[in-house]
Amino acid sequence: MFRSSRRKGFTLIELLVVIAIIAVLIGLLLPAVQKVREAAGRLQCRNNLKQVGLALHNFHDTYYRFPSAHQIGKTWYTTTPREDAPGGFAPNGYPNEGPFHSWMLRIAPFLEQDVIYQQVNFSPSSAGWPWWQYMKNLPATNDTTLNGIPLKILVCPSDARSHLILNYPPKVALTGYMGVNGRNEGPTQSDRVQFPGFDGMLYVNSGVRMADVVDGTSNTLFVGERPPSNTPPNNIPEYGWWFAGSGDSPYFGTTDVVLGVLEYSPVLAKRDMFRPGALNDPRDEHRYHFWSLHPGGGNWLMADGSVQFLQYSAALTTIPALATRRGNEAISLQ
Repeated sequence: MFRSSRRKGFTLIELLVVIAIIAVLIGLLLPAVQKVREAAGRLQCRNNLKQVGLALHNFHDTYYRFPSAHQIGKTWYTTTPREDAPGGFAPNGYPNEGPFHSWMLRIAPFLEQDVIYQQVNFSPSSAGWPWWQYMKNLPATNDTTLNGIPLKILVCPSDARSHLILNYPPKVALTGYMGVNGRNEGPTQSDRVQFPGFDGMLYVNSGVRMADVVDGTSNTLFVGERPPSNTPPNNIPEYGWWFAGSGDSPYFGTTDVVLGVLEYSPVLAKRDMFRPGALNDPRDEHRYHFWSLHPGGGNWLMADGSVQFLQYSAALTTIPALATRRGNEAISLQ
């Protein structure tokens, strides 16, 4: 008796059912993969900030103070009061330790970036505007200045943009971490009585010592997240220069190297706060407030070197108090 050698295959309905099942499984799997990826990114971001915190404390151990956000002349650009630069001023009015170099560059030797640091010309006599005029060019790097070298440790892993390099003349490497200058940059707005500024850990010409942190180092913010967003009219990331950055007038470094937790936003015409942001920023509003690419909040480095993940819901109740080093607020994260 003959048996047919023809094998049965899937019917069209069975094939559609299999495809549907596969699609459902993929739909269930992708969110899980994304959650794992975000958890890994958030953890690496936390580790980045811990390393930054360790470098800041090593700087303090060496110089008996924390670095300035950056340093500028005593009366440059504006009569807005500011402290004298910790190292004093040269006869030409420039800071002896060099102007505009950021707190991130100051701690570069403690981040294993001696190669970059040793090539920087900090002399006030060679300073000029713009600052890349007195940066040494690196050999065999297509005339890229030191400002164009990206540091992986200064970029949150959740930011998928490649190295965050701005093709500005010259190339500029960006960072997703801003030093906390306090509640705001300084007495530059009409509400200067309520917001006098200079009450945080890193601000223009600052030289904060551990002993100055009266509120307790575990209750004081040091560094927070603020990814560079696209800035009109070119719609490219322009603010967040890790090597040296001035920000806008009065050039206290705000939105470039430091930021306040209640910084004045000219876009909103009021003080902004820690809240969700967006990389696509047609109104140029998200560079004036801390935010992160992590869901629900962001990582913050505390003055004691620990890292806390704070929710956006803490924007008004907790974070302004944590931003000051000697506000005598009764705040605890424990």
